Amino acid sequence: GRGNGYYGFGNESQDGTIELNRGPRSGRFKNQKLFGHTVTIAVKGQSLPTSDSMNATDVPDRTQFNRDDFPVQYDDAKFFVIKSYSEDDIHKSIKYNVWASTTNGNKKLDAAYQEAQAKSSKCPIFLFFSVNTSGQFVGVAEMTGAVDFEKTLEYWQQDKWNGSLSLKWHIVKDVPNNILKHIILENNENKPVTNSRDTQEVNLDQGIQMLKIFKEHVSKTSILDDFAFYENRQKLMQEKRVKQQQIQKQVWDSRAPSSVTGEKQQDAATAKPKLPNGVNGELKVPAENGTAPVVTYAAKVAQTAATEKPALANGTVKAS
Repeated sequence: GRGNGYYGFGNESQDGTIELNRGPRSGRFKNQKLFGHTVTIAVKGQSLPTSDSMNATDVPDRTQFNRDDFPVQYDDAKFFVIKSYSEDDIHKSIKYNVWASTTNGNKKLDAAYQEAQAKSSKCPIFLFFSVNTSGQFVGVAEMTGAVDFEKTLEYWQQDKWNGSLSLKWHIVKDVPNNILKHIILENNENKPVTNSRDTQEVNLDQGIQMLKIFKEHVSKTSILDDFAFYENRQKLMQEKRVKQQQIQKQVWDSRAPSSVTGEKQQDAATAKPKLPNGVNGELKVPAENGTAPVVTYAAKVAQTAATEKPALANGTVKAS
């Protein structure tokens, strides 16, 4: 699925290319000062460059999330659990109001959206987002459009996510797994919802129950607290990708010599210079089909006889 691998905190890299399941708000960073100061990472001892250019405008307007008037009671709705490899991708989803899953995940979500659109009454589709191995959910978003299977976005943490779907984030807050473990999914072998895989569907009753918990839970933290941190990581990752593309282009250009140069290098390597008109200087008449004819022994004898003066039976040479 979209996030069934194990990516724990502490595998982070300075260039931002390795996933984080939780950011500085988790308290696992030391000396975390995101605006104009160096962020020191506890485990690896690495540091991220300063981000003086960042300010409060880099963080979305918080008033658009966690609204008191957000409805949580529906006669018909669809719910899915979304698992991500990293909070970097959650940051981009909130920033751009998009998401991309696996091929099967995209098909599943698109089928649900098409089915919901075909109904006579309103049937919203809500996505509960959780980062793999983080021990929590990070928010709720609603699908606002079908999956565009031809559109691939370039800013995900990995390059393997194809397709794109639009969405709107309603709730952005950290919701720990322990307050959701009592919700059992009959359509997933009676496992707790916290044990779900990517794009696991949640039935209506359990989905509404989860929606209420997300709205009512009082959380002191959310990924919005770390938005500037992830903005910086995104810029670092983009810069690294540009450099990698430039290096690859230089390598490609250096490995693409002209055909003439290539032939000369091949001849020099084999130490067998080409002779005119064939191997060992023998004349070869081109065949009609473009292939060189085979010179038989009889043909060679005939060619020799034609160039020599005929001898008589007594050994004398016949005059021309």
